[in-house]
Amino acid sequence: MIRALRPTDLLAYVDFCRQVALARTDDDREALSANPTVRDFWSHSLALEPGRETWVQIEHGHISGLVTAKHREGADVWQIDQLLILPSADAGRTCTRLLEHLLTAAADEGIQKVFLRLTVNDPALEWANRAGFFQYCTEYVYALPEVPTFAHVTVVAHLRPRRASDHQSLFQLYCVTVPFRVRQAEGMTLHEWRWTDGWQVHHLAFPLSFRAARRQDYVVETAPRLSGWLQVERQSRRLGILSNQAEAPDVDGLLRFGLARLGSGGFANCIVRDYQPAVLASLEDHHFREVGHYSLLARALAVRIPEAKLVPIRAS
Repeated sequence: MIRALRPTDLLAYVDFCRQVALARTDDDREALSANPTVRDFWSHSLALEPGRETWVQIEHGHISGLVTAKHREGADVWQIDQLLILPSADAGRTCTRLLEHLLTAAADEGIQKVFLRLTVNDPALEWANRAGFFQYCTEYVYALPEVPTFAHVTVVAHLRPRRASDHQSLFQLYCVTVPFRVRQAEGMTLHEWRWTDGWQVHHLAFPLSFRAARRQDYVVETAPRLSGWLQVERQSRRLGILSNQAEAPDVDGLLRFGLARLGSGGFANCIVRDYQPAVLASLEDHHFREVGHYSLLARALAVRIPEAKLVPIRAS
C-alpha cells in the first residue's frame, strides 16, 4: 500500500532508515549523508515544510520504499530529493509504483514537470525509465579539501559583479552554452530560466541584495555580450562556472578568483556538467577530485484540459 507518511509510522521509519544505511556501501557515503533522519520524519509526517510531499510503500507495518518531492517556488515543478528503496526481489516494482503514485499526485496538483537526480550506478535509473523519466544530462561534483592561499590577487579581464539588468544577457549566454536537450528539460524561455535561476523568488528590483550573504555573482563582459558567469556561494563554499568557449573566457582565472573569494583554509566544491569540458579540465588542474557522478532526469506531465461540451441555452 502506498500512502502519505504518518506520525504513527515512527518506529517503522526508524527501522527502514537503519536497513537502508546497512545496505549502503562505502562508496555511497555522500548518498548516505542525504538519508532521512528522525528530525526529517517529524517535518514530513506532520507536513511542517510547505510544498513538500512524502509517500511510503508500507505493508504490515514495514516500509519498503520512500519518496519525497519539493515544490519549486514560483514554478509548476516538483524536484524529487529522496528516493529510497530497500534491496529486494520486489525493489523495482516498489520503486516504479512509488514514482507512478507521485506522478499521478503531481498531475492532480497541476504540476507540469518532475525532476529526479540519481547517482549513475543507482539501480533506480532503470526503474525511473519505466515510469517515463528520461535522462537529459549528467553532472559531476568536484571537491578541493583545502583552498590554498594565493600569493597574488587574481585579475580576470572584463570581470565585474552581476547587475540586475544582466538577466537578458545571461539568458543569451545560457542559450549559447547549454545544449538543446538540457534547455528543453530545464527551461526554453526567459521566464522559465529566471525561475530556475531564482530571480523571481524576490522582487527583481532587489535581485541580489536578498542573496548577498549566500551567493555572489560575477560576469565576464566582452562586447557585444557576456561570455562567462561565476557564482560564489560562501555558506556552502560552492562555485559555479558557465562559459562560452567560442569566445575563450579565462576559465582558470575565474576558478582562481572564485577560490580567492571563498578564502583559504576551508574546503571548496563545484558542480559541473558533461557539456563543460573546459571547466572539468580546469578543476582537475587545480587538484579538485571527483566525489560524485549523477544522472539528471525529467518527466513532463500532460496538462489537464477541461472537456468542451455543448449545452442548451434556455430562452428567458
